[in-house]
Amino acid sequence: MKEFIWKTFVKGYEDTKDPVVRRRYTRLTGVLGIIVNALLCGAKIVLGALSGSIAIIADGLHDMADSLAACITLIGAHIAGKPADRKHPYGHARAEYLASLVISAVVLVVGWELLCTSVDRCFHPTASEFSWTMVIFMLAAILIKGSSALFTIATGKHIRSLPVIAAGTDNRNDVITSIIIVIGMLLNRFAGLQLDGPMGCIVSLFILWSGVSLIRETIDPLLGEPPDPEVVEEMRQIILSHPQVIGIHDLNIYNYGPGKSFASFHAEVDSRADMVRTHDAIDHIEREIAEKLNMTATCHMDPVEVENPIRIHMQKLVRAKMEQIPEIQGFHDLRVAPGDLRTRIIFDLVMKPGASFSEEEITEEMNRMVKQEDPSYETIINFERPFL
Repeated sequence: MKEFIWKTFVKGYEDTKDPVVRRRYTRLTGVLGIIVNALLCGAKIVLGALSGSIAIIADGLHDMADSLAACITLIGAHIAGKPADRKHPYGHARAEYLASLVISAVVLVVGWELLCTSVDRCFHPTASEFSWTMVIFMLAAILIKGSSALFTIATGKHIRSLPVIAAGTDNRNDVITSIIIVIGMLLNRFAGLQLDGPMGCIVSLFILWSGVSLIRETIDPLLGEPPDPEVVEEMRQIILSHPQVIGIHDLNIYNYGPGKSFASFHAEVDSRADMVRTHDAIDHIEREIAEKLNMTATCHMDPVEVENPIRIHMQKLVRAKMEQIPEIQGFHDLRVAPGDLRTRIIFDLVMKPGASFSEEEITEEMNRMVKQEDPSYETIINFERPFL
C-alpha cells in the first residue's frame, strides 16, 4: 500500500537521494499528519468535554500538538529546500533539525501542562460518563492513527529523514496512550475504578517522553555523529573500483542536513603513474560520487612508492607492531624520506578512542623498532582519531 501511495503522490518517487524528491515525501507525510491529527484532535476534545474525561482531552491535545508538529515540519522542509546564499554557503538543510527542536519544545510544554491538570484530577476526582460510542470512537481513532504512524515511519526510513521518523514515532506513541485510555474506560465501566486522573498522568508522561526522545534524536546530528555505514561502504566501492587507486584513507563525511553532505578523502596512487591520467581518474571519481550519492567530494592524491623495498619492509614491521598494541586501529600513508645523516620513516597512525598508551610511548616504541633495523632510521608519526 505504501508503495502505491508514494507512486501516486510523489513525483520521481524512486530517486530518494534527490533533495527535491525528499521534500515531496516530507510534504506528503506533513499534510497527512495535519489532516489526521486535526480531525482526531477536534473529535477527542469534544468527546472528552461531553464525558468529562481529562484523559480523552489530554489525548486530543496531544493530537493537536502532533498537527502543529506536522506544520512545523512542513515549514522546516520549505526552509531546508532554499538554495545556498551568501550567508549560508552550505545551504539550509539543517533547518529540518531546527524544526525538530521546535516540535520537541511544543510537545514538552503540552505534556507538562497536561500532567499538572491530571495530577490535580487525581487529588480531586470527578466521575466521567461511559458509553460504548466513546469506546468505538477511540478504537477507530487507534486504527486511523496507527495506520498513519506506520506509513510515516516507513516513509521516514525510506528517505532517511530524522524529522519524518520522529513524527511517525510520536504518532505511534499516541496509539499506545489511546489504548491505555480505552483500558481505563473499560475498567471504570466494569470494575467501578475512577482512573481518569491516573490515565491522564500516564498520557502526559508519554507526551513528555516523546518530547525528550525527539530532542535526543535531533541533537546528535547537530553536534556531529558518524555517517551512515552503508553510505561509507558505497563510497569506498566507488573509489576502489578505479584501478588507479591503490588504497584510501582519511575519509570524512560532513553532514549539513538531510540530503546535503560533503566528503573528503585521500587516495593512494602509484607514484610512477602518469599524473595527468591519474588526476583525470580522480575527477571522474568525484563526479561519480556526486551523481550516485548526491554528495560533493574532494580528493587529495597521495603518491606511493609501490616497489620501494624499505617501505615494503617497514609496512610489515609497523603492521606487526600494531597487532601488539590494540589501541591502534590502523596506519596509512607510510613513506620513506632518505637524508644525508638519517632516513625518516613517516606514517599516520589511527588511534581508537580511549587509548591507554600515550602518543609519546607509542612513538618511542616505534622508534625502538625501526632503529633495530638501522640506527639511522627515525620515525615521524602523525596521530589521528577515526571519524567513521
